[in-house]
Amino acid sequence: MKRFVIFSISAGFFAICWIRNLFFRLVGRKRLGGCVVIYYHAVPDKRRAQFEKQMDDLVRLVEPVPAYRECPLPAGKRYAVVTFDDGYRNLLTNALPLLKTKGIPSTIFIVPGMLGRSPELRDSSTDSVEDRMVMSVEELQQVSSDLVTVGSHSLTHPYLPRLTAKEARRELSQSRSVLETMLQKPVRLFCFPFGACNEELFRLCHEEGYERVFTALPHWKLSGVSEFVTGRVRVDPTDWRLEFRLKLLGAYRWLPIAVEMKRRILWRHGETPSSHTMALSL
Repeated sequence: MKRFVIFSISAGFFAICWIRNLFFRLVGRKRLGGCVVIYYHAVPDKRRAQFEKQMDDLVRLVEPVPAYRECPLPAGKRYAVVTFDDGYRNLLTNALPLLKTKGIPSTIFIVPGMLGRSPELRDSSTDSVEDRMVMSVEELQQVSSDLVTVGSHSLTHPYLPRLTAKEARRELSQSRSVLETMLQKPVRLFCFPFGACNEELFRLCHEEGYERVFTALPHWKLSGVSEFVTGRVRVDPTDWRLEFRLKLLGAYRWLPIAVEMKRRILWRHGETPSSHTMALSL
């Protein structure tokens, strides 16, 4: 029911935006563009065909760009960035070869402490221990290429806001150092585990030399030259086709407004939920 409610609101939001853009065209103004960053977790074998259909829709509807792309992007077009969290091994067979064939750049956010293991993280896109198996160091070294960028997802995948500043800084700095040693390439992108973040963590990421960090709330992104914090929207191979298209076209970017409203309501009642908890409970 929750999924259907969010989908319905997003469809209505998209309709309003479409009418606005139509008005702009009628008065001679260029259509507003935008970039949406989507993120997946696992792409199991049984979801490969669904993932392929989503990528077919992606190249038809938007222009794919890499996560490190400098901004602002030109107006009047729609863009998308494809990212993956955790680096599950099934990406090697069910996602990355397809993206290479279609020329779609992607970014994989890696937790060095999880490489070669099947962590106990529970995610709706995984059904088994095999689905949760993370690629090995050697496999990661082989996938890093011009089309595949590797970013950090922390050292051990903790809930960062609960750590001390010293502990959080260690997660940020050591994960980057380990990955750069493995890949012999600079690592400049960071994604927050569980989407949990705050202003203090943004500051620490900046001090540790990251050039862009990624959250779990959707916004239009890659739109300003000084952008450091970039929002994303979760997608899954099991998304309804119209649901995926709406996410891709920015229809879910009303969610941060709802999250902020909920945060203020809970704050008045003496509760201080994390941004991750609020995002999941909408």
